Amino acid sequence: MKTKLSHILWYGAMAFITIICLIGLFAPYIAPHDPQTIDLAIKLQGPSAQHWLGTDHMGRDVASRLIYGTRISLLLAIVISCLTVAIGAPIGLIIGWYGGKVEAIMSFIINVMLAFPTFLLSMALAGIFGQGMENLILALTVVEWINYARILRNMVKAIKSREYIVNAQLMGAGNFYIIWKHILPFVYKPLLIIILLNMGNLILMISGFSFLGIGVQPNVPEWGMM
Repeated sequence: MKTKLSHILWYGAMAFITIICLIGLFAPYIAPHDPQTIDLAIKLQGPSAQHWLGTDHMGRDVASRLIYGTRISLLLAIVISCLTVAIGAPIGLIIGWYGGKVEAIMSFIINVMLAFPTFLLSMALAGIFGQGMENLILALTVVEWINYARILRNMVKAIKSREYIVNAQLMGAGNFYIIWKHILPFVYKPLLIIILLNMGNLILMISGFSFLGIGVQPNVPEWGMM
């Protein structure tokens, strides 16, 4: 019963995510109006047949901006996820496998950065770098890669002493071969789940920054700005 319920929840969640992605992908064909069109004569109107969710203070169609905002939020979350994994995963694999002074130094840096709340540290960096999507991506990437480095380091340390790893070393296999053939197949599935879970958190953080005025430009249709 629990297995069946988990499958239902899994497929339901995947269907919902797929719908959201399709909405963002086909936003120009779904949105009833141009999200940037300003018409002060119809500002702050309620929902109607012409404007499904009404209009904002500039007379722009809220439903159209909500649909187009899906593209911005998902795109930013995907780009930041790719950058943080590209930086954090190799660092985590290296320090977890080799250990020694390199691990000690990187672990110290990771622990120092983890001592600060992620949102506050990212917000401080975003405020320093300035407003804009590029600076927002940079601020979140600088902070978020730490999580992947820490997770990969712990995973590698947990499995590098297993028998099949030790046997591969005794047979003369190189470090790169062992990491590629014996460690990556073990860690990539949990890492993929963590990436997908973290994307929701990234979208919330991006929306929070935009709401506070340090995210995307004010004229860009984005969930947090709205």
